[in-house]
Amino acid sequence: MTCVSQLLSAAVSRLKTAGSDEPEANAEWLLAYALGVSRTWVLANGFENVPAEKQIQFESFLVRKERGEPLSHIVGFQPFCGLDIRVTPDVLTPRPETEDLVEQVSSCFDKKGRYAFLDMCTGSGCIALALARNFPNAQVLAVDKSEVALKVAQENAREHRLTERVHFLQSDLWENVMGTFDLIISNPPYIPTADLATLTREVQHEPRLALDGGADGFEITRPLCEAADGYLNPGGLLALELCKGQPWPLARGLMEIGWQAEVKKDIFNIERFVFARKI
Repeated sequence: MTCVSQLLSAAVSRLKTAGSDEPEANAEWLLAYALGVSRTWVLANGFENVPAEKQIQFESFLVRKERGEPLSHIVGFQPFCGLDIRVTPDVLTPRPETEDLVEQVSSCFDKKGRYAFLDMCTGSGCIALALARNFPNAQVLAVDKSEVALKVAQENAREHRLTERVHFLQSDLWENVMGTFDLIISNPPYIPTADLATLTREVQHEPRLALDGGADGFEITRPLCEAADGYLNPGGLLALELCKGQPWPLARGLMEIGWQAEVKKDIFNIERFVFARKI
């Protein structure tokens, strides 16, 4: 038999050759998934022998990872704010930056408050579900243009028993949205179309609809912001995640039309978020 450390060493070498992001972490997660154990167990039990059938399963996962498939697509989920979020090729894989957005937004509200929140471009539903978990008295509306993405989000809501407080709506931005909200939060498609081809292989496996922000990256964000004040309660917060270089132009644009806006950094010290309130 081959032991855990031998399998990991060979797998890391293969993933490095394939140009995989974070080859060590990916190898550890994939082996843990094949064995049905935690990543911590894998790291602590390097001399344990791995049964042949588990090696075969691990090999199948490695082949997919070498082709550039995201880890979340292989294992079928991504941890997010303490929740295991089901992920398919129809939704964007939740990322640490977005977890940080949820945490920063959550600090702006009373945990016991009775709020109405809106998550625009919800995808997997990760933001909506994390907010519902953080705010037990809140109602959350999760909106997406994609019917298949909403199905994944609804499955996640059922899995985490949040269907009574998280509601789903298929809508092209504001097209079908009614009501007003204390928070409008969004991680919209923001990658300029010309930049899509430069993304890593893993990211290029993500749905284009969730990535493509049009020629300047603001094709979705612009109309989202232009109408947002009509859907916010007095003093309500608009919170957006964008890519490097976009937050300040957007914040300045909002200030020019009467918003109070600020730019916030993410956990990697990158200016990524815009928080705005209508004056």
